[in-house]
Amino acid sequence: MATPFKNDAVSALQQISSRRLLAAMSSEARRDRAKPKTAKGFAPNDAPSSPSLDTLLREAEQAVDSSGNLGLTVAFEHVKILDAQAGGFDWGRGEVYVITSILDGAGAQPDFKTHLFQGIHDGDSLPLGQGGMLVGFLKNPRWFVDLHMVIMESDDDIRKIGQSIEEARKQSGLSDLVRGVGAVAAFDPTMITKVVTAVDAFLVALSGILAANGDDHIATVHDFYLKHQGFGVGRHPASGLQKFQDAEVAYRFDLVEI
Repeated sequence: MATPFKNDAVSALQQISSRRLLAAMSSEARRDRAKPKTAKGFAPNDAPSSPSLDTLLREAEQAVDSSGNLGLTVAFEHVKILDAQAGGFDWGRGEVYVITSILDGAGAQPDFKTHLFQGIHDGDSLPLGQGGMLVGFLKNPRWFVDLHMVIMESDDDIRKIGQSIEEARKQSGLSDLVRGVGAVAAFDPTMITKVVTAVDAFLVALSGILAANGDDHIATVHDFYLKHQGFGVGRHPASGLQKFQDAEVAYRFDLVEI
């Protein structure tokens, strides 16, 4: 059963960029600059009764904790390829593959899933099926969820992708940091910031390695939400598609009771 958050504090914190919120939680001097916009049930930020960021964080965390033991599913509803990057005499049709990985506060190692879609033309949507493409299920994500997806056009042997992924993980130091964040007993914004930074380095390294192997980069999708933001539950974007380089996508996070 899907469990959406209908909590004013969670809704208010969802209006803040997750990276900005994480930075504010790490530095008291930045907190005033991370105040959310007016949310239902809260006064404007300049009103005397406007809640502080600390209050919002505390109330949002209590709302998530009171929801019980939660699992998180991640699915892509739509992926439209604007430029398949394909050359030669195939009229621009390419073989497109997708690498997805989801990190969370439980510290599990990234779970990469690869899909190959053949004969994709510029402007085509990937045939994900009526229910979309489920890319992961997380049990008790704890502190955060970090989604990244790389869309590539393949000119090489797709069986070599696993080697490229492992090489990028080593270059970025991502594996060690993921294990470390899973070992902490309490929310540590500094530790999570290090993980997010390592993910950025991983994505750059992976795209570079794949490109060096002859594959063309189409798009990189990266999104991140904290526990206090309800793990980003809902559709992204709320309607339509969001553009990432040469692709437009829509994906959703759903929380379920487990």
